[in-house]
Amino acid sequence: MLPVLGLWLAALAPLCWIPGGFSRFVLAKLLLSALAVLAAALTTPRGALPRALVLAGVAWAAVFTLAGLAGDTPYASLLGRWPRYEGLPVLALYGASCWAGARVVGRGEAGRARLSYAVGSLALALAVLSVLDALGVSPLGPSTEARTGSVLGNATDQGAVAMLAALVLAGPALRPADHGSRVRGYEVTGLVAAVATVAISGSRTALGLTLLGLLATVVLQVRDNASDRRAHGPTAARSRLLAPLGGSASILALVLLALVVPSTRDRLLGLGTAEGRLHQWRLTLDLVLDHPLLGIGANRYVDAFPAYEDTVFVDFTGPQRLADSPHSVILQVLVAGGLLLLVATLLGVVVVARRAREALLDHPEVRPAAVAVAGYLVLACVNFTTAGPTCLAAFLLGTVLAVRPEERERFRLHLPVAVVAAGLAVALAAACLGDRALQRGLVAADQRAVDDATGEFDRAARWRAWDVAARLIPARILAEQAAAGDPEAAASGEAFARDALARVPGSYEALVALAVNLSAQGRLDESRDVLDRAAALAPRRPDAYVQRAIARAGLGEVDAALVDLRRAQEINPRSAVIRRLIRQVSASSPASP
Repeated sequence: MLPVLGLWLAALAPLCWIPGGFSRFVLAKLLLSALAVLAAALTTPRGALPRALVLAGVAWAAVFTLAGLAGDTPYASLLGRWPRYEGLPVLALYGASCWAGARVVGRGEAGRARLSYAVGSLALALAVLSVLDALGVSPLGPSTEARTGSVLGNATDQGAVAMLAALVLAGPALRPADHGSRVRGYEVTGLVAAVATVAISGSRTALGLTLLGLLATVVLQVRDNASDRRAHGPTAARSRLLAPLGGSASILALVLLALVVPSTRDRLLGLGTAEGRLHQWRLTLDLVLDHPLLGIGANRYVDAFPAYEDTVFVDFTGPQRLADSPHSVILQVLVAGGLLLLVATLLGVVVVARRAREALLDHPEVRPAAVAVAGYLVLACVNFTTAGPTCLAAFLLGTVLAVRPEERERFRLHLPVAVVAAGLAVALAAACLGDRALQRGLVAADQRAVDDATGEFDRAARWRAWDVAARLIPARILAEQAAAGDPEAAASGEAFARDALARVPGSYEALVALAVNLSAQGRLDESRDVLDRAAALAPRRPDAYVQRAIARAGLGEVDAALVDLRRAQEINPRSAVIRRLIRQVSASSPASP
């Protein structure tokens, strides 16, 4: 019972979200993944991870921790920050998901059949939700985004999960059925559903890697059929035709669907996003070169990168949107831990590659999962990692690397893993409740019910006592209300902003929120000083200049205010608000007629 529960929780975790939450997708998926690890820890193992891989993971975590402690914000670096929370607990959960995959699926065809059922169910459910989303009748509610990502919250994550499912199912779907027509039919149906979801997602990377993965699966299956020709006897001809015909049909269906879906077709013809990412990587390398040995610590990119931005990149993201990830797992590693963490990562990759090679030679049934994980690793090189696809990919990797459990009986991890997984599940459940409180606070703030909003924000901060975002997001929301003329919001917003800055003193967003709340209370000189710090941290973002101009105008520093506004206009020339402020401040200048 527990192995089955662990398998299904891990497989279906990408489908979960927090109804009525503010950031609905990441925390719910992490919660189910933690429960999957707990179920795996409490069951009799069907497999285990090689000792060398466990030791490599411990060494990697040690370097990650060292880099976090050496950085400017060790608290946030090690615990994680919104939106992906990839601190030590979540990264440990990724590793534990790999351990759980080895433990509940193990080795052999029977485990592969159970895995196919679970992944096929994921593919079917995700396809249904994706189609509903595309038709505008999603259970998540309406969205203004062209590519919403369905229950993954991000279109690339949606495509990544569908790609993983498609490549896991493609191998068994394109070979003669070994477990009866029911299993085979379910695998084929799941493959069709996963291919459709990849096309709907509009992710060019997921689309291209799915095509390559399907092609590789066909080639390998044709080779297997040719080598087993004599064993198949009279049925060999039909067996040889199945892989090329079925694979060709899958590839053709994927291409046709990509051309039929308007948003996907438009993205295939555009290169703006790709050019923007390449430019971001070049800028990120400048940051890495300034901190080569241990990086800057995890979860600090959003604070440190604005100092390296240029006008081209700000135009790419938009003036108000800060990048919180370099969109490449390789650069993520370098930023978080420098060359030391990169070396530890490469060591882990070597251990994984050696064990995967052994597994593929001895147990060819693991090949579909291996192809799927390889595809995700390539995708992660040009995208950020996040809970939905990463937990699933880690679980699948565990099924590839599994060895017999008796080979590791001296290294019993299940009891400490169970304790940690249970504690993490409790913390994540509380965080989900806090996420709902955060959303209720946002709704109350929009309705100008500041007391109710502050109460909900306080409740969210209690549920998520470890989370910087539970202070920073309320500070920003209340700052908006304060700027709109609500003096009650300003005092509460100031308290939340100062609490956030106590944990992340270099946060541009927290500094601007604090300054707005101070200005709303008439403390203009304090606001100006805070904004001096914010403008120095992000010299090519307009908000600090606009707010400093407002503070300076209130203090009678009209010429300095105009300098700030014109600088903001250079960054964001299309802003009607900035043009209006320039007219108003110019009219109040002593030099104006």
